[in-house]
Amino acid sequence: MFVNVIQSFHGSYEQNLDKFVDFIINSQDIIIAPEVFATGFDYQNWQKANAFSEVILNRLLSVSKDKLIIWSMIQDNQNIAYAIKNHQIIHKRAKYNLFGYEKKYFHQGTKPHIFYIDGLKCAILICFEIRFIKYWLELQGVDIVFVPAQWGQPRKHHLVTLSNALSLSLQSYVVVADGVNHVGGVIFWDEEIRSDVVRTQIDLQRISKIRKKFVLE
Repeated sequence: MFVNVIQSFHGSYEQNLDKFVDFIINSQDIIIAPEVFATGFDYQNWQKANAFSEVILNRLLSVSKDKLIIWSMIQDNQNIAYAIKNHQIIHKRAKYNLFGYEKKYFHQGTKPHIFYIDGLKCAILICFEIRFIKYWLELQGVDIVFVPAQWGQPRKHHLVTLSNALSLSLQSYVVVADGVNHVGGVIFWDEEIRSDVVRTQIDLQRISKIRKKFVLE
């Protein structure tokens, strides 16, 4: 199974969406983009950013056949993460733990939880939510944790450290897409987070092999 991570978006709403759609078309299996990848936190054009969510969803649903696509976007005054496949919405959740100016503009969503896709146990932690250890405990047994992010540059080291620690703690794959620091990639056990666009093949059987070593007698 391949996981495809893209981080850099610097154009208009439409240009950013076109770039992601092209990336999806040329990728396979699982594709993830950063938090609010198309619009960024465009508070000065708040209504426009909210309205563009309909364009994003329709475009991504149209190219989602046989591909699992993960991203987040501004919609209905929330920061909503989506997982879609085969032209259908598999999972949808608005960000619960808001940070900084998000508390002024966004309505709070629901707490992270496990969802299932093709027999896989998955979860999405939206950016800042990865800091909360209580979620790590609740996500025990998950196969893949997706982290779409726009992480602050002064705390880049925190994102890298937390992502690696989360993978070690859960013995799960962690897939990070951060649009600010060009940090991202697939992390599992002895693997390290990488930068820029990443296409990686993952071996889900490694999860059970690693976990068997740590079963308490």
